[in-house]
Formats: sequence, structure tokens, C-alpha cells
Amino acid sequence: MTDGGVSETTPKVTYADEYALRGRGLGMVSMLAHSVAIHDNGHGRTVTAELLAGPYGAHPW
Repeated sequence: MTDGGVSETTPKVTYADEYALRGRGLGMVSMLAHSVAIHDNGHGRTVTAELLAGPYGAHPW
């Protein structure tokens, strides 16, 4: 996903409390993904996530 880079801060993983209205997206992605990378090119930011498939990347449930 790429945004327009309008925010002054780079996205980062945070863990919001149960009453927060926002701030859970990257936390959820990082829990499911093998790796997460944030790229800033000066015109926008792209977040990429690597998901593993198969027996080694399968969910334990």
C-alpha cells in the first residue's frame, strides 16, 4: 500500500489500547507477517509485508 506521504512521521508499529479508535493496522499486519518494511521515497510511503505460505508459515490454529 502506498500513501501520499502527507504525514510528518513515518508509520510505525504501535499497540493501541482497547479504547483507541485507530492505530491498530500495522500492529495487526506485523502479527501476521513474517516481515514488514516501510519505504519512504520523498513522495509517499509504501508498506510491504511478507507472508509465508505452507506448513512453515501456516497459522497455528
